[in-house]
Amino acid sequence: MKFFVSGGGTGGHFFPALALIECMLERGLSVEFVGSLRGIEYRFKDSIPCKAHFLKSHPFVGKGPLEKAKAVYYALTEGLKLLRHTSHAKGVVFGGYASLPLGFALSLRRKGLYLHEQNSVPSTTNMLLSKFSEKVFITFEHSKRFFPKDKVIKTGLPVRKSLLQNFIKEDIKESFGFDKDKPVLLVMGGSQGASFLNQLATEIFSSLPLQGIHITGERDKDRVESFYKERKLPVKVFAFSEDMSHIYGASDLAISRAGASSITELSLFGIPSLFIPFPFSARNHQFYNAKEIEDLGGGLVIKQEDATRQKVINAIEFILSQKDNFSKNIKRFANPYACQDILREVGA
Repeated sequence: MKFFVSGGGTGGHFFPALALIECMLERGLSVEFVGSLRGIEYRFKDSIPCKAHFLKSHPFVGKGPLEKAKAVYYALTEGLKLLRHTSHAKGVVFGGYASLPLGFALSLRRKGLYLHEQNSVPSTTNMLLSKFSEKVFITFEHSKRFFPKDKVIKTGLPVRKSLLQNFIKEDIKESFGFDKDKPVLLVMGGSQGASFLNQLATEIFSSLPLQGIHITGERDKDRVESFYKERKLPVKVFAFSEDMSHIYGASDLAISRAGASSITELSLFGIPSLFIPFPFSARNHQFYNAKEIEDLGGGLVIKQEDATRQKVINAIEFILSQKDNFSKNIKRFANPYACQDILREVGA
């Protein structure tokens, strides 16, 4: 049996797909990746450990009539090209426009299509394809209302094996030069909308006696780093990091956007979090992602328009006052065996 995995356009669709591919290869399965020439997956093509197909797929949501017509045309034509490769195959689609050709090809065959929805509010691609899929794997309970009940299985989000490591927190703190007995605040803004959190973080670290790790993105890195150095604040600054396991391992609490990957990774490490959802996420899905963690007792949510310095300080102090409870509760969200659960359901 050959497997195809598709997901891209954005990192939220691509990196979970990559995690599943790694798990498949560990089991000796035959797997190929399908993505878009214009998505983030093409920039990271050297990190894909199997044969990869990059197609002329285009985004549809939020585009004008001409762009929408182009998106439909390429989804159909590129999907038809995949038909001859998928006659005896199964495919796992992670949503986004880059997944539509593979989803279309397997829909025509009326078998072998499985979906994974990362966010609480589904992508348009997964909503369309769910009518033809055999099963729909979800990350958030909120997603269940959007799909046929008999197809939905909550597996959680696949994460790469490099994140699933055990560390001694005190040792990692010391490797960063931190005092092992003082809390470390992680601030990360995700790939979109980091500027608001970057400015907010400088105010928080100036107001509270915290050590910190601040992932800024490229644009603000030099400015933010200079700010902390001038004030001699104990904050390590990164534009981004490929070694997130050590950063999570050193962190005691976080201020974060509320993408599915960020929430899953924070929950795996039991890091209680204050979520400030990106207010322009599609269908406001980041807010609903974060609310599920708040309802579990694993974090707090403040909308960006309400995220004043004092409100954020109050929230951080409240989380620290009950850190063990918050940590225990956010861990309840994570499933470190998401890949294995998905492969069992697809018969791999």
